[in-house]
Amino acid sequence: MPWYKDKIFWTIFVGAAFIKTLALLCLIHAPLGEQVLVFPDSLGYVYPAQTFLTYGHFWEAVTATPLLLRTPGYPLFLALVQFLTGNMTWAVAAAQNLLSLFLLIPVYLATLHVSNRTAARYSAGFCAASVLYFSLSFAVLSEIWCLFLLAWFVQISLRWLEDRRGQNLFLAVLFLVAAVYVRPVAYYFVFVGTLLLGIMAWREKSRLILKQTVCYFVLPAVILLGAWHVRNFWTTGYSGFTTVAAYNLYIWNEDFVAREKGLTVAQAHDELINALPEDFYQRTPLQQVKTYRQLAKPLLKKSWRYKLSRVPLWAAKTLLGTNHVHTLRLILARADEPKNTLNQTEALPRPWLNSLWERMIFVLSLLQVLGVVIGGFSGLWILLKKRPQAALFLTAYVCYFWGISSTFLGTYARFRAPFEFVLCITAGIAIATWTENRSHPKNA
Repeated sequence: MPWYKDKIFWTIFVGAAFIKTLALLCLIHAPLGEQVLVFPDSLGYVYPAQTFLTYGHFWEAVTATPLLLRTPGYPLFLALVQFLTGNMTWAVAAAQNLLSLFLLIPVYLATLHVSNRTAARYSAGFCAASVLYFSLSFAVLSEIWCLFLLAWFVQISLRWLEDRRGQNLFLAVLFLVAAVYVRPVAYYFVFVGTLLLGIMAWREKSRLILKQTVCYFVLPAVILLGAWHVRNFWTTGYSGFTTVAAYNLYIWNEDFVAREKGLTVAQAHDELINALPEDFYQRTPLQQVKTYRQLAKPLLKKSWRYKLSRVPLWAAKTLLGTNHVHTLRLILARADEPKNTLNQTEALPRPWLNSLWERMIFVLSLLQVLGVVIGGFSGLWILLKKRPQAALFLTAYVCYFWGISSTFLGTYARFRAPFEFVLCITAGIAIATWTENRSHPKNA
């Protein structure tokens, strides 16, 4: 049976669509209004989108300087939504909820490549029930668009492992590069992917894989990503893909500064921004990058022991975080400063666990996350025995995004977004295997 004739899948899809539509209608008429969608980072995407629509160029927030801190993928998405609908708030939320719905398709198909239809249904169900994806769909932030592209990259990569057709590898790298343009956190996975393909070519002694790696993966990635490098150098003299790495190297010390000075993370962030030289924004991008690195160096020397001690907590928060404060804003219309909503760096969001409803929402969200994580890693182990190449690829993918998001700072649940759908895939495999074993015990 073709996948698109699976009535159970479409039941999951329609059920999720109904819930999302109802939530969107309720939020439109909720007391917080558009404020529920907006965060401090949102302006960094909205302003470049507006300047692109008006002037044909992406500019940094509230300036006329070329876009460097952000990349153009999400502003382009916002500009398209604005162009088609004349709105850049509720229309964006509607578009992102549609993306989160259609995310179920690559998740379902990816599971079919490595398992069976029952597992694919479970995987789609896990993904549809994601509290994290539900909440991020109602935020003018780049996560949903990025993970949608990454899901197709993973699905097509798994298909390539089956058929080894060069066009599939080429299509996969197109989706990966598009995701990089949306969120640069995916940038270095191009190198990880190249390494994995090289190891595969070496182990199988396959010239075909080696040729495909060079012609269909490496060269397209270099050309497509190199285009933005060239644009940056041509317009600003800075040859990097983005200045966000230098910015984060400095700003991501906010957790340490907050601890040392008894501040909130938001206050520490403001202090670090205020510590920049008065003429900082008049300097060239290359000078700004050097300034970030110079200011970060003494902070990193002071904080490296603290950072190492916090990595287990940060890794746990990335993996198990519920995005609780934002979820409360959506469900209970609780008004809080947007900068406090996603920047929770402690083990538990204690200020947002006062009422019975707040605790119930937290517990239910945590149970959903725990189910995906436990099932996801169990499924990876099961898959390793049946489809080792696919399992190693998915494990490398999860470890890359989990690892890169669990260092330098008190991390946030939303950094799990790029790999939670993979855990949904493997959780579906685990549940399907468990139910099959119960139905057909080995000693029967």
